[in-house]
Amino acid sequence: MPADAHETLILPPPLRRVLPAARWERVTRGESGAGVWRSQRFVVKVQGRGNLQFPSSLQQERERLRYFTGRVPVPRVVAYEVEGGLEYLAMTRVPGLDAAHPDVLFHPDRLVSLLARALRELHALPLRECPFNMSLPVALARARERVAAGVVDESDFDDERQGRTAVSVFNELARTRPAQEDLVVAHGDACLPNFIVNGEFIDGLIDVGRAGIADRHADLALTHRSLGRNLNPEYAEQFLDLYGRDVVDPQKLAYYRLLDELF
Repeated sequence: MPADAHETLILPPPLRRVLPAARWERVTRGESGAGVWRSQRFVVKVQGRGNLQFPSSLQQERERLRYFTGRVPVPRVVAYEVEGGLEYLAMTRVPGLDAAHPDVLFHPDRLVSLLARALRELHALPLRECPFNMSLPVALARARERVAAGVVDESDFDDERQGRTAVSVFNELARTRPAQEDLVVAHGDACLPNFIVNGEFIDGLIDVGRAGIADRHADLALTHRSLGRNLNPEYAEQFLDLYGRDVVDPQKLAYYRLLDELF
């Protein structure tokens, strides 16, 4: 992706025709790697097309947003375009603050309750209606591609894995792969910045390009880790209690944290 695509938003003509003139603010929070811009009413994401650097394509995100519409709260897709080797995805802006915002973290008990409820509701969606397979065979194949392409940022590994290589992480994933998957419709990147909180509700799930049928621990592991980092381990454990300890496997939490290192 050209460096200036992150610095300046230049909309292709089809998007200029459907989006009103606005002052666009660059969004810096998030780890998706895409350039993200927002106005008062809309959000535009920009990233290189067909680039393994990105965990998912914007076309994949568009498809998942359309599937989720009417099922769980997500932004509405406004337009999708490809021009000059770049993908552009325009969508409505969900009102509220992301769950990692200090004003949201100021009410930790409310936040962990909201997150547990949001994931329970998401994970209760019927599997037969979800067309996206993100189970371990798919996720591990994608991880292998990213490792082989050399796009995994080893410097961003969690503290306990600093100094390791992407190859060693992948080999551990292959060696310790769980025998069974507890499949649900999963978000795929369920860290705090990807939940939009508006008062007493979570009004939006965002960055859903990796959503699909996967083990519930793919979500639980990332939300649990994100709460531990943004609040403390006690609130992370409270989240698991509220979600339902009877379905939580600590070994799977560790496995899916390990898998996330390669995305």
